[in-house]
Amino acid sequence: MRSITRKVALIAFAAMLLTGFSAASGSADDSAAVVTRLDGKASVYTRGGKVGTPLKKSDKIMKGQEVKVGEKSRIELKYPDGTVMRFAERSTIKIDDITYDGKTQSKKVKVDLGGGKLWANVKKLVTADSKVEVKTVNAVAGVRGTVYRVNVDEDNSAMVKVYDGSVAVAGVPKEGAKVPGQFTAPVPVAGPKEVPPPYHEVSMEEWTVIVKAMQQITISPQGVASKPQDFTPQEDMDDWVKWNQERDKQLSL
Repeated sequence: MRSITRKVALIAFAAMLLTGFSAASGSADDSAAVVTRLDGKASVYTRGGKVGTPLKKSDKIMKGQEVKVGEKSRIELKYPDGTVMRFAERSTIKIDDITYDGKTQSKKVKVDLGGGKLWANVKKLVTADSKVEVKTVNAVAGVRGTVYRVNVDEDNSAMVKVYDGSVAVAGVPKEGAKVPGQFTAPVPVAGPKEVPPPYHEVSMEEWTVIVKAMQQITISPQGVASKPQDFTPQEDMDDWVKWNQERDKQLSL
């Protein structure tokens, strides 16, 4: 089941991508995620490799590498544009792409989350066309930035909770799906445009849901999304949420 789950959550951030722009055209700092916090153990693997290298703070994760977070461990990665992602224990993360142009602030980040928990604090975007994608979940960050989290379970079910901004979660059409229950990544919705109605079901195979701040949805293993529901900070609070919120405050100082 884990092998299927690894294909489920692909998260891609893209903003005003330049034609022909690739990771190779930027500096090392423009094509790497940096480990800014590591509690416990995590290892990095070359794609397809069986032997990993233990990570430490300030290490860089490049395109094509895979990170596995150990038991009772957490890792924080910072991307060139300032976006931060954190992953809980037993999460598997494949870095499919990292590109960033500091002059135009164009960016593209693709992360394949193979089960586990993700917390994303997306730096505010310069343009209204910025987009984030995830298989079985799809999210785009608004101009003021977006904070959301995604849980992907071993049965391919998923949960998306938004704390700030708005996130578009979209189902993958049948012809584009490779595994049951695929959905595209949460995509922070650009502002200041009016946000579409919070729920629009296209079909059982293709759908789009706008999840606003302090709302959540769940996606079944078959890829069917629930209607957005409100949640309160009190009922949502646990050790993982508290730790991430404290880290967000520290980084904003």
